[in-house]
Amino acid sequence: MTSPAPLSLSLLPFAVVTLAAFTPAQYGHYDSDSFEVHRYATGNLAGPSMGSGQDGWMLFDSLAYPGNLAAARVQTQHVRSGLQAVTFDAALLTPGAFGELRRNALFSLTTGVIEAEWDFLITTSTNPSGAWEFYTQPAPHPQTCQMRWWIAANGRVELLDTPAHVLVQTNHYVGKDVWHHARSVVDIFGNRTEVHIDGVLVASGTPIGVFANLPDHGFSQFNCWNAGNDRMHIDNFRVRERTAEHGLKVDPKRLPINRRTELTFRLAGGVAAQNRAYALCGSMAGTTPGTPIGGVTLPLVVDGFFWLVVGALGTPSLPGFLGTTNADGHAEAVFDTMIAVPPQLLGLHLDFAYLTMNPIDEVSEPVRVTVSFY
Repeated sequence: MTSPAPLSLSLLPFAVVTLAAFTPAQYGHYDSDSFEVHRYATGNLAGPSMGSGQDGWMLFDSLAYPGNLAAARVQTQHVRSGLQAVTFDAALLTPGAFGELRRNALFSLTTGVIEAEWDFLITTSTNPSGAWEFYTQPAPHPQTCQMRWWIAANGRVELLDTPAHVLVQTNHYVGKDVWHHARSVVDIFGNRTEVHIDGVLVASGTPIGVFANLPDHGFSQFNCWNAGNDRMHIDNFRVRERTAEHGLKVDPKRLPINRRTELTFRLAGGVAAQNRAYALCGSMAGTTPGTPIGGVTLPLVVDGFFWLVVGALGTPSLPGFLGTTNADGHAEAVFDTMIAVPPQLLGLHLDFAYLTMNPIDEVSEPVRVTVSFY
């Protein structure tokens, strides 16, 4: 395909804003700004006790204490997007051990819909681990959890369902040695859990923990069962509460200067947005007060960048910015700067949101990308 004209050149006439200071929080919603160089140093990610590693990560080896902390490392060789990602290396755990890579993410819940997302790659090996698991738990309820699901040694997706811990073995298998995207959903009020792989709903059930009132979110973690000699590479990890009915996520959330960068947008509209035409739009002027369109208010302020994006909808320059969601209300779009981002744009904020069409009756929450040093 012929390379499109670089859209980033069109950004130069616009004003550059001051780069907001970034202060990482050890506790709270965990963002896909994860693992990048401004926040993490290459080397060991986790510490041997709760909150002792970089940004509060800890590593547990069931057969050794302290375990080999090199089993979870921030590295630059195996990355889905951005500059850095994490490798969880089962071969550096005690053979046959249960390994736990955990980060506290303590925050109060209001809507009761918890989403966790990440990109992952599991390597082929001569001795695969028994399973790679994702686990999320509320606080302060140490005797239960909200969701547990895993990828077995043969690639099958499995999960525990209901407070009775019923095992569900799906017919979905995850290929190794290639990157995948995972999204877990725990809807406490809706009494539903979901596992999405690469934009497809592959499993659903009900939460393991049952609560009369909303608990706080406690922590989320990756587990390695019966450690072999394989690895899982993890990038763009986030845990948050969904505060709008229709989700929109972007990875990474920064455009580093002096580098060409590709942003991946993931639209998660749910049942109300399944098989719907949509348009993804952008603005440099912010999200407030928004723009009334049809019967909704798009959370973007119309400016020159907005019209630049609208003018390129449906062209190869912005793949996926105009399209139709799948049966799960999911879609993806890509923004490629095509050239190294000019340093004059340092501090610029770009906001994006999507709306459904025919009719225009649904909008997403906005997401922000910032031009930064790293």
